[in-house]
Amino acid sequence: MTTVGRRYVYWTLIVLVLVACSRKGYKEVDGMIYIPAGEFIMGSEDVDTEGLAKEFGARKGQYYEDERPVRKVYLDGFFIDKYEVTNKEYKAFVTATGYTPPGTWENNTYEEGKDDHPVNNVTWYGAYAYCKWAGKRLPTEKEWEKAARGPNGNRYPWGNEFDEGKANLTKGSTAPAGSSETDKSYYGVFDMGGNVMEWVDDWYKPYPGNQSDNKEFGEKYKILRGGSGSVLGHYVIGKIFSRASFRHYYDPRGAGNDGGFRCARSVKDE
Repeated sequence: MTTVGRRYVYWTLIVLVLVACSRKGYKEVDGMIYIPAGEFIMGSEDVDTEGLAKEFGARKGQYYEDERPVRKVYLDGFFIDKYEVTNKEYKAFVTATGYTPPGTWENNTYEEGKDDHPVNNVTWYGAYAYCKWAGKRLPTEKEWEKAARGPNGNRYPWGNEFDEGKANLTKGSTAPAGSSETDKSYYGVFDMGGNVMEWVDDWYKPYPGNQSDNKEFGEKYKILRGGSGSVLGHYVIGKIFSRASFRHYYDPRGAGNDGGFRCARSVKDE
């Protein structure tokens, strides 16, 4: 088949997918969920009246200040992985490319019995390289938040009320990807509230109109989104971090037990 012919077939399939999505809901394609074009509510006006950031030793002066202002954001349609990238999937990437595996792996492999657990201890660069190898990319911060909140700006992926039992927030270890049936967003994307935090593409920068004096803003840290159950913490931490608007940030060269990722893809990507 010629290049022109392949492109024709590709675009025909995409059109059929989009038609199906518009008629039947949010469709899964090759393990990815289509998030339709449109506006969503991004950010929050929450205030850290209890000084929790200081209590828990966060680098932020106050929690939530970097989530302002609340605004409506329009995005074109895109695809995002239904589940976080697993150990088995990341192992295939390491084997195929010779990329350095996570530092916690022994003999270049992960703990036995954890094929379907989300990979963790991955740097931003490792997440970026995997997505590129897979023919995808890291989601933008806006895409991640829309996929987590839905069009109405849900506070948590599952709704507006916190319930630590709805996600892996208290186990102290990872759980199989997608095993928390209640940790599912409006669009059907799993584990956006818990299991592992997820790298996104963006640098940690202020939103348009944000007036907070945050010395961490700039091109030094990359963003992670979502809560984590892979490291034990205080009940309140889970309640804060699993909010779909919460912004973690970290050195892109760093990695931890609580950090993983998922990939995205633009409709026009080939």
